Amino acid sequence: MTRGHRTSIGTAPLALPAPEGAALAHLARVEALLRERIAAAGGWLDFAQYMSLALYAPGLGYYSAGAAKFGPAGDFVTAPEISDLFAQVLADALPPLFAAAGARRVLELGPGTGRFAGTVLRELEAAGAAPEEYLLLEVGADLRARQPARVRELAGATAARARWLDTLPPRFDGVVFGNEVLDALPCERFVMRGGEPWRLGVVPTAADAIPGAAPAAGAAAFAWHARRVDGSRAGDDAFVATLARCLPPVLREALPEGYVGEFQPSIGSWIGALGATLGRGALLLADYGLPRAHYYHPQRGAGSLRAHYRHRAHDDPFLYPGLTDLSTWVDFTAVAEAAQAAGLEVAGFATQAAVLLGGGVEARLAAAMQGADERARARLAHGARQLLLPGEMGESVKLMLLTRGVGADAVPAGFRLRDLRDSL
Repeated sequence: MTRGHRTSIGTAPLALPAPEGAALAHLARVEALLRERIAAAGGWLDFAQYMSLALYAPGLGYYSAGAAKFGPAGDFVTAPEISDLFAQVLADALPPLFAAAGARRVLELGPGTGRFAGTVLRELEAAGAAPEEYLLLEVGADLRARQPARVRELAGATAARARWLDTLPPRFDGVVFGNEVLDALPCERFVMRGGEPWRLGVVPTAADAIPGAAPAAGAAAFAWHARRVDGSRAGDDAFVATLARCLPPVLREALPEGYVGEFQPSIGSWIGALGATLGRGALLLADYGLPRAHYYHPQRGAGSLRAHYRHRAHDDPFLYPGLTDLSTWVDFTAVAEAAQAAGLEVAGFATQAAVLLGGGVEARLAAAMQGADERARARLAHGARQLLLPGEMGESVKLMLLTRGVGADAVPAGFRLRDLRDSL
């Protein structure tokens, strides 16, 4: 089933399996680092810094340490792991984009297990449209170490076209793809009090005496602490400026007392860096998210921040930092604004279901069913339902296509099946 940001097996926040052995020792190191950073910041750390450390601190953060992340042995499952139909349909959409870009090249951001890359390479080779090269940019050392074997397993000899990068290239012509990358960008959080947003930060649970601090549930070593934004702390000015752009008065005034929300302050710089790299071609992003008017809706009063730990989704980001994935839904209006500032065109915005259905997923599924045994057919049908149904990923996940120098005729048909750009 799908809940929060990623497809999870079980969502109850209670009875989480406790870490043991090496995982427990790792948790202690991560918590020690976080306590040190909180102390250095004067006893209160903004949540974006906490999330950045918990996910990306070298050798300690969730994406920097060695535990399995994806699949049955990890903490969550993403679309390429659920069904090869996802990669197959998107592979079919690439040749027209290659032609428009004048280059048969792919750059994948955050390639996970490597399954998407391997499947796309295999499909394009079978269609006689293998890319000249397939570049992969992965920030997690353990994931990067595992990806080549999976790409070789799925793509065979075509895997020789895959090459791993440490940083973005100075210029790239072709198609850039990122699946569930934006949702892992660190976010700031706020709570509405007296009609204004208070900044939510992190304190140790030992700091309960601080006014407004509330110990987190369970064994969490940290807690939320809200503070009024008065310019006295580092980052206050940037917080106010960014939130003013993301949450204009017409939306802010509708938010009730106690409303909790978030924004990702690095979206602009992240899209800007990709815009500076992309010469001619397309940037295709898939993630859980909404246009801004829905993102900051009064009925979404608990925010969208979620934690995933061993296929259980819950709402406490302070439980088992370094062992737990943290992510938040994406404000796609902010992505569109950043894209336009970077000189990119918003060429498409649609639900995952629309893009896959418009791309021929039903024909792909029917072909895969032929000759498959009963167990395989059931697995294929289950995967398709997860990708397409509104209660699963079909409506929650959106795809946004950003282009430079690419005509409308190269835009995949699914973006025309249900064009949501007017909602941005």
